[in-house]
Amino acid sequence: MKPAGVRIAQIADLHFGRDVPAVAETLIQELREVQPTLIAVCGDLTQTAAEAEFQAASAFLDKLPAPAVVVPGNHDLPGWRFWTRFTRPWRRWRKHIASDPHGAVTWETDGLIAVGVNSARRLTFHHDWSRGRINMRQLTAIGAAFDEAPRDDLRVVIAHHPFLLTDQVRGRGLVGRSRLALRHLRHRADLLLGGHIHLAYSGIVDGLVVAQCGTAVSNRLKGEPNSYNLIDATGDRLTVAIRRWADDHFETHESFEYVRDGHEWSVSTSQ
Repeated sequence: MKPAGVRIAQIADLHFGRDVPAVAETLIQELREVQPTLIAVCGDLTQTAAEAEFQAASAFLDKLPAPAVVVPGNHDLPGWRFWTRFTRPWRRWRKHIASDPHGAVTWETDGLIAVGVNSARRLTFHHDWSRGRINMRQLTAIGAAFDEAPRDDLRVVIAHHPFLLTDQVRGRGLVGRSRLALRHLRHRADLLLGGHIHLAYSGIVDGLVVAQCGTAVSNRLKGEPNSYNLIDATGDRLTVAIRRWADDHFETHESFEYVRDGHEWSVSTSQ
């Protein structure tokens, strides 16, 4: 069925270990007030995958006021602890987050299906080890979940690495195998959610809406304040609102409106 009053709060790059407690507490309070249907947590819960950082991240997740789909980011892998990175890369993730980093996490309600996948990799052939990729096994799992869902559901993919880059961050690189993923997801998915860049923006790629999230609660800022995205969907219309930190609260900085025909999206001409 088509979504009716579906609201997704998208947060990313929490980086516990570099978190700002006042921002984190205010975000929790705001999430209680906006009452999202689902919270999408797009990776990098920790800064160095340390035990204390995972404990803090887990405590934060326990406070979330709505169901959450949580996926890892590259910072949730042991960085330069090579033996641990290659032999037990997800041990602390499994202990504290209690989800399978190798499986696809699916969550459904009326008018909405969301699938989270892990795009972080312990080994990459690029010199920048922070880069991630998506594989055919994950795409098959996403497709299978969407094929079983009602035709008009809002179909959401949650990952860490980006499917869309602005000119400002072109050098950071898209998620690996992004072209394969977009071919596989076109006309089957609606919305691709990511983080990693620490900048908030939204746009259309191959008929799919992409929403990228800033760092929600950390001091690892990349030229703009902390932020999260509030996404509202009703019928064939979708709004992505970027909520930026301003002194002691979050406020809407910019909104993007989209409309779909089937599962093909375009920018709304009513903006």
